Amino acid sequence: MTIKKYINKFAIALLATVTLFSCSEDKMDEINQNPNNPTEVASNLVLADLINRTAVQIANGDFAFYASLYVEHFVGTHNQFFQAEIRDDGQLTVSSTYNNSWNGAYTALRDSKDVIRICSEEGHEAGNTSNAGIAQVLMAYNLAILTDMCGDVPWSEALDPDEHMLPHLDKQEDIYKEIFLMIDDAIINLETENNYANIGMYDILYQGQLDLWVKFAHGLKARLLMRQSHIDASVYDQVLEEIKLSFADASEEAKYLYNGGSTINPYALLWGIRRQYGASKSMHDMMTANNDPRLGRYFIPNDHDDVTELVLGANGQNEQNQNLYGMSDYFNDRTYPTQFLSFHELKFLEAEALERKGQSGAEAATAAIKAAFIYADMEEGAQKAEEYIATIDNLDIDRIMAEKYISSYQSESIEAYNDFRRLKAMNGGNHPSYVHFLNPKEDKFPLRYTYGADDVNNNANVREAYQKVNVYTDNVWWAGGQY
Repeated sequence: MTIKKYINKFAIALLATVTLFSCSEDKMDEINQNPNNPTEVASNLVLADLINRTAVQIANGDFAFYASLYVEHFVGTHNQFFQAEIRDDGQLTVSSTYNNSWNGAYTALRDSKDVIRICSEEGHEAGNTSNAGIAQVLMAYNLAILTDMCGDVPWSEALDPDEHMLPHLDKQEDIYKEIFLMIDDAIINLETENNYANIGMYDILYQGQLDLWVKFAHGLKARLLMRQSHIDASVYDQVLEEIKLSFADASEEAKYLYNGGSTINPYALLWGIRRQYGASKSMHDMMTANNDPRLGRYFIPNDHDDVTELVLGANGQNEQNQNLYGMSDYFNDRTYPTQFLSFHELKFLEAEALERKGQSGAEAATAAIKAAFIYADMEEGAQKAEEYIATIDNLDIDRIMAEKYISSYQSESIEAYNDFRRLKAMNGGNHPSYVHFLNPKEDKFPLRYTYGADDVNNNANVREAYQKVNVYTDNVWWAGGQY
């Protein structure tokens, strides 16, 4: 055999060895990867999950369930809700009460940040300004609810575990400044053209209609500006300007729809599983005094076999009984929607801003009441709204806020809770005259929520704040508090 043949055989063998080694390396790399746990996913998929989480864990999760008890939309009739109803310290001051929504809010904020990162210059969807804008609106929305409920919370360091394992708390005032910047940036991104395909049906809220996300952003800004009216009386003009740029009618509101199967309205789901709340006497009395035709939807007898008549829960004094007190007709509707921001809320904001400026808000309030009646899904709702409005002698600020309170029933208790705390602060410490709460433990009305147990147990900074804050006496910043 010639030397040339030896060289050729050696070269072939060497090539085979290298190829085999390379294939083995590739296979080993594949073995170390989990195809069901990708490190990068499409922003559309993250946004779909984020919108769903925001609806069922934040807008209508534990934050809302407990708020509906505090503002007496419902009464707590069993277990944790009954303990909250009778103002038991073991329920209202412990860190476990709101832990699910606390964690849900931070998960939503993390997902929002992930989408923004994916769509940034360094991300694999660089320049996808549309999805970045949607994520920024949802980040602002979730962060606002979190800080509104709890006051000062971890934020600037909260989503960076590599650098900040134990994030410090940010002042609510500073968080609000960031939220407004976030909303402004979102609007710019949503109005910037890009080469990416529209998110379409992955957008469970608006099906890719970016102009409606812009309107949602302006409406959210109006809501949050009004939140500061106790500490800054100059906000009303800004509120009105933002409202002009928001929803034109109820078809544009930010409303999350359920299909009744794979997705179920959280109130209907909780009623079917636990039956921990029932009909509020103070709410019923307030509506009865005004001959409100929505009574028939808001209050029906308990659906237990032995109950045939409506039984109302005396707020703070009812007994613990799952199968006695009345319920809402909406508990039977697994598809009843969750409002992120409703058209009727927006018109009530407009009416209040005008009244605070010394102008008449009656026209805006009338539009709000009509929209609220239609949202209540009543037969001939528009006609009944007209008849009801005709019975109102004076749509002054108290009646406007009373109508907003009633209209926020079922899906918008968080806003009713925020309004109550704000108006309580504005009225010099007295309860607003628009609602007559009957809970005898008035001194134990929670002015804020506790921090979540997971962070109280694992973050010394959150634990220190938890130990310092008194939920019965310490207002949040926009209600005149320190933190």
